[in-house]
Amino acid sequence: MRKKLEHWWTYHKGIVIFAVVLAAAVLYVAGTMGKKEKTQILMGEVVNNVQDDAVTTQMEEAILAGIGGDPNGEEVVVDTALTMDAAALGQTPIADANTQDSLATITTYVYAHELDFMILEKDVFDYYCNLNAFADLGELLGAGACEALGARIYEKNGVACGITLTDTAFVKQYGITLLDPVIGIVSGSERKEQAVGMLRWIFEENAGVAAAFSAEEYKAMISQEETGRKDDGKNV
Repeated sequence: MRKKLEHWWTYHKGIVIFAVVLAAAVLYVAGTMGKKEKTQILMGEVVNNVQDDAVTTQMEEAILAGIGGDPNGEEVVVDTALTMDAAALGQTPIADANTQDSLATITTYVYAHELDFMILEKDVFDYYCNLNAFADLGELLGAGACEALGARIYEKNGVACGITLTDTAFVKQYGITLLDPVIGIVSGSERKEQAVGMLRWIFEENAGVAAAFSAEEYKAMISQEETGRKDDGKNV
Protein backbone atom coordinates (compact mmCIF):
# COMPACT_ATOMS: atom_id res chain seq x y z
CA MET A 1 0.00 0.00 0.00
CA ARG A 2 2.81 2.36 0.92
CA LYS A 3 4.56 1.74 -2.39
CA LYS A 4 1.32 2.47 -4.25
CA LEU A 5 0.95 5.77 -2.42
CA GLU A 6 4.57 6.70 -3.12
CA HIS A 7 4.09 5.80 -6.78
CA TRP A 8 0.86 7.85 -6.96
CA TRP A 9 2.52 10.84 -5.27
CA THR A 10 5.49 10.69 -7.63
CA TYR A 11 3.25 11.07 -10.67
CA HIS A 12 0.57 13.35 -9.22
CA LYS A 13 2.33 15.66 -6.76
CA GLY A 14 2.55 18.44 -9.34
CA ILE A 15 -1.23 18.41 -9.77
CA VAL A 16 -1.80 18.39 -6.01
CA ILE A 17 0.60 21.29 -5.39
CA PHE A 18 -0.97 23.29 -8.23
CA ALA A 19 -4.46 22.67 -6.82
CA VAL A 20 -3.39 23.82 -3.34
CA VAL A 21 -1.76 26.98 -4.69
CA LEU A 22 -4.79 27.72 -6.87
CA ALA A 23 -7.17 27.26 -3.95
CA ALA A 24 -5.08 29.60 -1.78
CA ALA A 25 -5.05 32.23 -4.55
CA VAL A 26 -8.83 32.00 -4.98
CA LEU A 27 -9.38 32.39 -1.22
CA TYR A 28 -7.04 35.41 -1.12
CA VAL A 29 -8.75 37.14 -4.03
CA ALA A 30 -12.18 36.42 -2.58
CA GLY A 31 -11.13 37.83 0.79
CA THR A 32 -9.65 40.94 -0.81
CA MET A 33 -12.74 41.59 -2.94
CA GLY A 34 -14.91 41.14 0.11
CA LYS A 35 -13.21 44.00 1.96
CA LYS A 36 -14.90 47.34 1.46
CA GLU A 37 -12.44 50.08 0.49
CA LYS A 38 -12.64 53.04 2.85
CA THR A 39 -13.29 56.58 1.65
CA GLN A 40 -10.53 59.05 2.45
CA ILE A 41 -12.11 62.14 4.00
CA LEU A 42 -8.96 64.01 5.06
CA MET A 43 -5.24 63.91 4.25
CA GLY A 44 -2.35 65.75 5.82
CA GLU A 45 1.43 66.02 5.79
CA VAL A 46 3.64 66.33 8.87
CA VAL A 47 7.09 67.20 7.52
CA ASN A 48 10.41 66.64 9.34
CA ASN A 49 8.78 64.59 12.08
CA VAL A 50 9.14 60.97 10.96
CA GLN A 51 6.90 58.74 13.10
CA ASP A 52 6.47 55.03 13.75
CA ASP A 53 3.51 53.59 11.89
CA ALA A 54 1.79 52.78 15.18
CA VAL A 55 1.90 56.42 16.30
CA THR A 56 0.73 57.67 12.91
CA THR A 57 -2.15 55.19 12.90
CA GLN A 58 -3.17 56.31 16.38
CA MET A 59 -3.16 59.93 15.20
CA GLU A 60 -5.22 59.11 12.11
CA GLU A 61 -7.81 57.21 14.14
CA ALA A 62 -8.04 60.00 16.72
CA ILE A 63 -8.54 62.68 14.06
CA LEU A 64 -11.19 60.55 12.32
CA ALA A 65 -13.09 60.17 15.59
CA GLY A 66 -12.60 63.86 16.37
CA ILE A 67 -14.27 64.99 13.14
CA GLY A 68 -17.08 62.46 13.45
CA GLY A 69 -15.92 60.07 10.72
CA ASP A 70 -17.15 56.51 10.30
CA PRO A 71 -14.30 54.09 11.18
CA ASN A 72 -15.97 51.31 9.19
CA GLY A 73 -16.17 53.21 5.91
CA GLU A 74 -13.97 56.30 6.15
CA GLU A 75 -10.35 57.07 6.92
CA VAL A 76 -7.93 59.90 7.61
CA VAL A 77 -4.43 59.63 6.13
CA VAL A 78 -1.43 61.41 7.65
CA ASP A 79 1.96 61.12 5.95
CA THR A 80 4.95 61.59 8.27
CA ALA A 81 7.67 60.28 5.95
CA LEU A 82 8.75 63.51 4.21
CA THR A 83 11.75 65.61 5.20
CA MET A 84 12.89 69.07 4.08
CA ASP A 85 15.95 71.17 4.79
CA ALA A 86 14.60 74.66 5.48
CA ALA A 87 17.91 76.23 4.45
CA ALA A 88 17.85 74.36 1.13
CA LEU A 89 14.48 75.91 0.26
CA GLY A 90 16.25 79.23 -0.23
CA GLN A 91 18.65 77.80 -2.82
CA THR A 92 18.26 77.98 -6.59
CA PRO A 93 18.38 75.22 -7.65
CA ILE A 94 17.66 73.19 -4.53
CA ALA A 95 20.55 70.79 -4.02
CA ASP A 96 19.19 68.59 -1.21
CA ALA A 97 17.67 65.42 -2.72
CA ASN A 98 15.24 64.75 0.13
CA THR A 99 13.92 68.30 -0.07
CA GLN A 100 13.46 67.98 -3.84
CA ASP A 101 11.56 64.69 -3.47
CA SER A 102 9.35 66.07 -0.69
CA LEU A 103 8.51 69.20 -2.68
CA ALA A 104 7.57 67.06 -5.68
CA THR A 105 5.38 64.77 -3.55
CA ILE A 106 3.50 67.64 -1.94
CA THR A 107 3.06 69.41 -5.28
CA THR A 108 1.56 66.25 -6.76
CA TYR A 109 -0.93 65.93 -3.90
CA VAL A 110 -1.88 69.61 -4.12
CA TYR A 111 -2.56 69.51 -7.85
CA ALA A 112 -4.62 66.35 -7.38
CA HIS A 113 -6.67 68.15 -4.68
CA GLU A 114 -5.86 65.33 -2.25
CA LEU A 115 -3.92 67.31 0.37
CA ASP A 116 -5.99 69.14 2.98
CA PHE A 117 -3.59 70.30 5.71
CA MET A 118 0.10 70.51 6.57
CA ILE A 119 1.96 70.72 9.86
CA LEU A 120 5.38 72.29 9.35
CA GLU A 121 8.15 73.96 11.28
CA LYS A 122 7.94 77.73 11.02
CA ASP A 123 10.69 78.20 8.41
CA VAL A 124 9.19 75.60 6.06
CA PHE A 125 5.69 76.97 6.71
CA ASP A 126 6.90 80.43 5.66
CA TYR A 127 8.13 78.99 2.37
CA TYR A 128 4.67 77.67 1.55
CA CYS A 129 2.97 80.83 2.80
CA ASN A 130 4.98 82.78 0.24
CA LEU A 131 3.58 80.44 -2.42
CA ASN A 132 0.01 81.20 -1.25
CA ALA A 133 -0.39 77.51 -0.45
CA PHE A 134 -2.67 78.06 2.54
CA ALA A 135 -6.25 79.25 2.87
CA ASP A 136 -6.89 82.57 4.60
CA LEU A 137 -8.20 81.52 8.00
CA GLY A 138 -9.67 84.97 8.51
CA GLU A 139 -12.08 84.26 5.67
CA LEU A 140 -12.45 80.55 6.28
CA LEU A 141 -13.01 80.54 10.04
CA GLY A 142 -14.51 83.95 10.61
CA ALA A 143 -13.69 86.64 13.14
CA GLY A 144 -15.04 84.71 16.13
CA ALA A 145 -12.67 81.77 15.80
CA CYS A 146 -9.65 83.95 15.01
CA GLU A 147 -10.35 86.14 18.02
CA ALA A 148 -10.71 83.07 20.24
CA LEU A 149 -7.40 81.67 18.96
CA GLY A 150 -5.71 84.99 19.68
CA ALA A 151 -1.91 84.90 19.49
CA ARG A 152 -1.98 81.40 18.01
CA ILE A 153 -3.08 82.80 14.65
CA TYR A 154 0.02 82.91 12.45
CA GLU A 155 0.08 85.73 9.92
CA LYS A 156 2.34 86.10 6.93
CA ASN A 157 2.15 88.98 4.46
CA GLY A 158 -0.99 90.19 6.20
CA VAL A 159 -2.81 86.86 5.80
CA ALA A 160 -3.87 84.55 8.65
CA CYS A 161 -2.44 81.45 7.01
CA GLY A 162 -1.87 79.15 10.00
CA ILE A 163 -2.25 78.35 13.68
CA THR A 164 0.67 77.60 15.98
CA LEU A 165 0.52 74.25 17.75
CA THR A 166 3.29 74.84 20.30
CA ASP A 167 2.56 73.23 23.69
CA THR A 168 -0.84 71.91 22.64
CA ALA A 169 -2.10 68.57 23.92
CA PHE A 170 -2.10 67.40 20.29
CA VAL A 171 1.65 67.75 19.71
CA LYS A 172 2.43 66.21 23.09
CA GLN A 173 0.10 63.27 22.55
CA TYR A 174 1.50 62.34 19.14
CA GLY A 175 5.17 63.17 19.60
CA ILE A 176 5.38 66.14 17.24
CA THR A 177 8.74 67.63 18.16
CA LEU A 178 9.00 70.30 15.45
CA LEU A 179 10.35 73.66 16.54
CA ASP A 180 7.42 76.11 16.45
CA PRO A 181 5.00 73.80 14.58
CA VAL A 182 2.30 75.54 12.55
CA ILE A 183 -0.77 73.97 10.94
CA GLY A 184 -2.42 75.35 7.82
CA ILE A 185 -5.34 74.34 5.60
CA VAL A 186 -4.29 73.93 1.97
CA SER A 187 -6.00 76.53 -0.20
CA GLY A 188 -6.83 73.98 -2.91
CA SER A 189 -8.39 71.50 -0.51
CA GLU A 190 -11.87 70.32 -1.43
CA ARG A 191 -12.47 69.10 2.13
CA LYS A 192 -12.08 72.31 4.09
CA GLU A 193 -15.08 71.55 6.27
CA GLN A 194 -13.41 68.39 7.59
CA ALA A 195 -10.11 70.26 8.01
CA VAL A 196 -11.84 72.93 10.09
CA GLY A 197 -13.46 70.15 12.10
CA MET A 198 -9.99 68.83 12.86
CA LEU A 199 -8.87 72.26 14.07
CA ARG A 200 -11.91 72.45 16.31
CA TRP A 201 -11.01 69.03 17.73
CA ILE A 202 -7.37 70.01 18.34
CA PHE A 203 -8.39 73.10 20.29
CA GLU A 204 -11.50 71.70 21.95
CA GLU A 205 -9.95 72.13 25.40
CA ASN A 206 -10.56 75.85 24.86
CA ALA A 207 -14.34 76.28 25.09
CA GLY A 208 -14.22 79.68 23.43
CA VAL A 209 -12.36 78.34 20.41
CA ALA A 210 -14.63 75.31 20.07
CA ALA A 211 -17.73 77.48 20.24
CA ALA A 212 -16.34 79.87 17.62
CA PHE A 213 -15.44 77.05 15.25
CA SER A 214 -18.92 75.60 15.41
CA ALA A 215 -20.63 78.95 14.91
CA GLU A 216 -23.67 79.05 12.66
CA GLU A 217 -22.11 81.63 10.34
CA TYR A 218 -19.37 79.14 9.43
CA LYS A 219 -21.96 76.48 8.56
CA ALA A 220 -23.82 79.03 6.48
CA MET A 221 -20.62 79.98 4.67
CA ILE A 222 -19.88 76.34 3.79
CA SER A 223 -23.44 75.96 2.49
CA GLN A 224 -23.03 79.05 0.28
CA GLU A 225 -19.72 77.76 -1.09
CA GLU A 226 -21.30 74.41 -1.99
CA THR A 227 -24.25 76.17 -3.67
CA GLY A 228 -21.82 78.34 -5.65
CA ARG A 229 -19.89 75.30 -6.86
CA LYS A 230 -23.11 73.63 -8.02
CA ASP A 231 -24.21 76.79 -9.85
CA ASP A 232 -20.81 77.08 -11.53
CA GLY A 233 -21.15 73.52 -12.74
CA LYS A 234 -24.51 74.30 -14.32
CA ASN A 235 -23.17 77.30 -16.18
CA VAL A 236 -20.21 75.55 -17.73
